[in-house]
Order: sequence, then C-alpha cells, then structure tokens
Amino acid sequence: MVTLLSIQVLSIIATALTNLVGILAFATDHWSITIYDLGKLRSHIKWFVVENTTNDSIHILNNIHDQNQTQTLAIDKQQFRAIAIGVNNNTILYKTHKGIFRQCNYLSQNVRQRLKLSKCRVLKVANNHYDDVIHGMNNPGRELIRLHNVAAACAILIVLLLCACTLIGVIVGILNGVVLATMTIGIIYLVATMFSTCLLAIMYTVLKSERKHSHCFALEILTDELCSARTIDLSYSFILGCLLIVLCFITSVSWLSLQEKQRKFAQH
Repeated sequence: MVTLLSIQVLSIIATALTNLVGILAFATDHWSITIYDLGKLRSHIKWFVVENTTNDSIHILNNIHDQNQTQTLAIDKQQFRAIAIGVNNNTILYKTHKGIFRQCNYLSQNVRQRLKLSKCRVLKVANNHYDDVIHGMNNPGRELIRLHNVAAACAILIVLLLCACTLIGVIVGILNGVVLATMTIGIIYLVATMFSTCLLAIMYTVLKSERKHSHCFALEILTDELCSARTIDLSYSFILGCLLIVLCFITSVSWLSLQEKQRKFAQH
C-alpha cells in the first residue's frame, strides 16, 4: 500500500512539473533571438532612435558616421536593445525574438509609440516581398510558415493532451482507481513525448534555415552586408522544450508503473 501511494504521489508531481514546463514553453513563445552587429552596419546607418533612460526622452540621430560614437553604442549591449536603426530602402532594424505564434521586439514603449510599432505581431505569410518590410520584423517565407503552422498544431495538441491527462489521471485513474485509465494516461504521455520531439525538431529546422544567408538573401529585403550583420540565436524555449520531452517520458513511465501496481493491488 505504501508503494502504491508513493507511486501515486510521484505521478502527480511528475504531471504537475510536466504541465508547468509545457505552459512556460508555449506561453513565453521565446524560441529564437535576432540581433544585428552595429559595427558591421556602421556604413549603412542613416539614422537611429534611442531612448534616454534617465528622463524617458526619445532622440533621433541622423547620418551617424562618427566611428567612436558607433563603437561606444556597439559596446553598450543593454542600450543597444532599445535602439532602432534606420538603413537603406526604408528598412528599420532592431533586436527581436520569435516563437511559434508571434514575433516581438525589445524596444521600449516610448520608442514603439514614436515609430508607431506594436510590441508583438502574429506570424503570417507575406503576399509579396515588399509586405515583409514591416520595420525589421520579417515574415517567414512560405516554406517556413508551413513549418510554423505544423509546430503550432503540435503545440496546441500537446497542451490538450496534458490537460486531458491531468483530469483523467487524477480523477479517474487515482481517485477512482481505474487501472485502464491509468494505463491510457501513460500511453498518452508517450504520444505527447513524440509530438514534443517533433515540435522541437521543427523549430530547430526553422532556426537552421533562417541562419542560412541564402534564405536571408532570398527575401530581397536585406543586402549582403545587412544579412551578414544579422545573428540568430536559440532562446530558452528550446531548453524548456528539451525538458518537456524528458518530463513527458518520465511521467509516462510513472503512470505505467502506477497501473501495474494498481493491477497487482486489485488482484490481492
């Protein structure tokens, strides 16, 4: 009886941790970060917008070619987050992060109001190349937006599976002691593990594709120099996604072990 109770508690704890990690991974939606090297953009800068954090004032500086000042801005990474850089072709570049469903920027509220930008926007397919020029927040290409749609479907399905497993597992499997329900929950968590692995593989494929300069050039938005100044790094949702896979598998094992103990307990 003690062993059965211990496995029940372990299953509930594993379920709670899995749900928490899943909620954090999909709610934050923070899978990749795009930044631009200010040093490489030095010769292309036409103007930039920066906020004075002491008095919340906005400054727009035009035609900056002073090397010392540009190097100072490049060193100050914290300030660089709040900078919007205007380059040729009326393109505005700034630091952004992107996930499965949306893309957001790191600009302050004052800078966004000055440039008439929203903090986040939903990812969608652009009707043409020029629709992509939306203040530096480039839409994925049609081949990548399909991967985003598949990843979004996987994420929604995983959330539904986790919610269903929690309710059925606790109410039917543990409180009512239904062995078949407990076994079903263990199998469903295995399915959630596979979908989580698929989602992580898709998002990593998107990241690798966006890192390729050929993809950047194909957008016909950024020139060779601007494209080479762009860096895309993975963010913490990748770590949460890996942790979700591990927890889903552990939770599946715990529920399958629980159904075996319940079966033996029922036979006695």
